[in-house]
Amino acid sequence: MAMQILVATDLTARADRPFARAKLLADVRNADRTLLYVGSPKTEVDIEKVETLLRRNYGADAEGCNLAINYGKPPEVIADTASQLKSDLIIVGAARHNNISDFFLGTAVDHLVHHAPAPVLIVKERPRAEYGRILVASDFSEFSAHALRTALEFFPDAKIDLVHAYHVAYEAWLKSDGVADEMRSDAEKELQAFMTGLNLSESDAARVTPRLVEGNLHQSIFNMLDSGDFDLLVLGTHGRSGFAMATIGSRASEMMGWSPVDVLMVRKPR
Repeated sequence: MAMQILVATDLTARADRPFARAKLLADVRNADRTLLYVGSPKTEVDIEKVETLLRRNYGADAEGCNLAINYGKPPEVIADTASQLKSDLIIVGAARHNNISDFFLGTAVDHLVHHAPAPVLIVKERPRAEYGRILVASDFSEFSAHALRTALEFFPDAKIDLVHAYHVAYEAWLKSDGVADEMRSDAEKELQAFMTGLNLSESDAARVTPRLVEGNLHQSIFNMLDSGDFDLLVLGTHGRSGFAMATIGSRASEMMGWSPVDVLMVRKPR
């Protein structure tokens, strides 16, 4: 069965980035695309006008797309529609114009990520090629493992850096010069156990580069993305040791806000 992609759009020309990314993914994965337009419950949508906008703004690239029109609050409608269509991936834009293109900012992301049956891809950059190098944040939980597997499945040609941050308390440095080395050694062992537990195929394992960084995970991710070496940030939506707060609620808006690249949010299936 072909991959099912749901693209939330307001059908304007500036919504071309998520549309273009969906088109690129569809071409590579032989996927089916459904464009979702969410209208106000107070106003009847002119279907003929919507179809005209679709042809005008997207041209021949819109050929083969399914069009869905539903009414209500965008996050709720998108989640419900994705569930009905059994979508494998939801794609939205990142423009800040107080409409469907930026609905994921703020608390709305909680509803979509908690209720949507599929990962959510927030497109920020203009797509020029497939994702070549992906950064996956990990806390060694089953949720970050699922996020990594999802990235491997969705983007079979990409190289992936799996980053885990460990922290050495200031007090530890004062007590012994060897404490920091011991903590890094423990983190390396845990990383090795995590990678072994994934049971990746030889080809998938060859695409993953595990990386340990000392310090704050968020700052480390920011620095790595700021290098310009990565095309996509992948975040699991739950985890341990406070990692959930890094990917849900206010911290999600913060991370997606400052990320210079597209962000894929992956929720662990129930």
